[in-house]
Amino acid sequence: MKHYRVYAALIVVALAIIGAFLHPLALVLGFTPFDPRGLISFLEGAREVIADLLGWGVLSVIAVMLFYVVRGRTLQSRAKSLPPGNVSAPILDQIGSPRVAVAITAYNDAEATAQAVRDFRRQPGVVRVLVIDNNSSDKTAALAEAAGATVVRETRQGYGYACIRGLTEALQAREANVIVLTEGDGTFFADDLPKFLSYITQVDLVVGNRVVRGMIDNDSQMDYFFTWGNMAVALLLRLRFWDGRHLGPAGLSDVGCTYRAIRRSALERILPDLSVGSYHFSPHMLLVAIDRNLSVIEIPIRLRRRIGDSKGASQSFWKGFRIGVAMIWHIMTFSLKPSRLVPSVMEPTMQAANGHSAMPSSADAAVELSARRIKP
Repeated sequence: MKHYRVYAALIVVALAIIGAFLHPLALVLGFTPFDPRGLISFLEGAREVIADLLGWGVLSVIAVMLFYVVRGRTLQSRAKSLPPGNVSAPILDQIGSPRVAVAITAYNDAEATAQAVRDFRRQPGVVRVLVIDNNSSDKTAALAEAAGATVVRETRQGYGYACIRGLTEALQAREANVIVLTEGDGTFFADDLPKFLSYITQVDLVVGNRVVRGMIDNDSQMDYFFTWGNMAVALLLRLRFWDGRHLGPAGLSDVGCTYRAIRRSALERILPDLSVGSYHFSPHMLLVAIDRNLSVIEIPIRLRRRIGDSKGASQSFWKGFRIGVAMIWHIMTFSLKPSRLVPSVMEPTMQAANGHSAMPSSADAAVELSARRIKP
């Protein structure tokens, strides 16, 4: 039933566009050589119906908002009579000092990727840096390895494939309790990593936000089209998992940002469900995380102009448009199968230490499950 809110929002937008188009259409018909009065009368009637629907819709939304305000105030007054501490936020496992494995996706970004490797290796808490080479034809792999990264080649071409492989390989770093996913195109700042780590002790998943004024370079890829488009698609995702008090989960306003940090335990829960190999992987991961009840927060990050040519959504208007449509369709049709959790990595580790036969690790099991389920 979560789908209906997304469909309702798209229907409202469609009605508004149709209603706005009907008036100029009626004016144009007035200049035609045949008698258009019957058709114009029909169009004007349709426009009035649409205007009434939208008007009553707005009034209904206001009425619902007022109901929630009154209801919230009433419940708040009752709560004051109760002893404090009856209701608390979910308590997460303490992870202590974050130990980070960074997975950098890369495709023909040799110099930028190598610089990203050096920048992340200098960050406190980083224990391993991996570069996922998605069939680069330049010196991406060689320069990344020379800079100190562990290079993994992902032969299936696609942004989502590279991301899933990066998350999977990062789980193999047993000393890491936080996994960071980012890109090697030079747009992100490794110096923003402490922002993510300051919140990862309190939530499961921290996602970057590239649509904050003053944080984004004017010549970056986030122009009007991509900024407004990300905010619009994020609104649909929030409608899909609507929360009346906070207007959707995590206050999301950017669904396409790769830069994110996730707890090891949280990644182990959702990795078997990650299955999109194309450019709409980022909102897919958010959908899976929210559906699996992970706590998610979005934080503002800096963004600069990429080094070299874009290979993704910002390559052209039409490619960005197609990816945006794919994101919207995925949000509308997303459905998660029953959970297929894998055993905790701590179990086989402790068993092996005690001399017992070790079970397959969660990371190993996740590799197999995600490989079975990945789709374009």
